[in-house]
Amino acid sequence: MWSCHECTELYKAMKRAPEVVDAAREAGEPGVDHDPLDTVVSTQIRLARHIATHHASDVPAIDPSCDRCTFDEKRQMPAVLVLEHRARHVFAPPSIAGLL
Repeated sequence: MWSCHECTELYKAMKRAPEVVDAAREAGEPGVDHDPLDTVVSTQIRLARHIATHHASDVPAIDPSCDRCTFDEKRQMPAVLVLEHRARHVFAPPSIAGLL
């Protein structure tokens, strides 16, 4: 998976996103949404979606200690969304992975 060019580019974009947004805030006017596309979250979603759809075999199994993993298992969620969440366990700490 990490030898995949798209994975590494998406990961780099995700890691840069907070800096880009902070720079826009510092350079911009107060009271303006300098991240209307929620760049930080959307870059994580794009990476998770790519991993889920192109590297499903690298997606970790359900983490029994993760409420979201166990909740998704009980609900009938679309498979890609379940895989996206579990893919987040590859690159995000548990406190963040559990949010989406």
